[in-house]
Amino acid sequence: MEIPIIPPSNGVEDLQTALQSSDVIPDAIFGFSFKPPIRAPFDKVLPLLTESRLPIVSVDIPSGWDVEKGNDLGVGLKPEVLVSLTAPKEGVKDFTGRHFLGGRSLEEKFELNLPPYPGADQIVELDSYPKQDLHL
Repeated sequence: MEIPIIPPSNGVEDLQTALQSSDVIPDAIFGFSFKPPIRAPFDKVLPLLTESRLPIVSVDIPSGWDVEKGNDLGVGLKPEVLVSLTAPKEGVKDFTGRHFLGGRSLEEKFELNLPPYPGADQIVELDSYPKQDLHL
């Protein structure tokens, strides 16, 4: 497996080149504390990722989404897969792709309303659970 590493830059040329030989985009650009607006150089990066038409897998919350309001401005990525960490965030209640929940270490400590994990699994798919009831 060869994963290109793109050095920091204000341009998008290296990213455009890397996308041409990519199969999937792992999205962990912003953390869950992100608040719009999207600033440079990411205001050019997110549209480029979307236009690539490659499948996107986002970690915790898709980049460009507000953790509480979701993609209400319509500028965030639209991933096919989302892997929420610990618990789904309020802002992903309208997410329509495949949604997984990873990590089960805080469930008992904070009395979270989360689905059961099979056996010793550390990840569970959320498709069959009411999204509005599963968040921090």
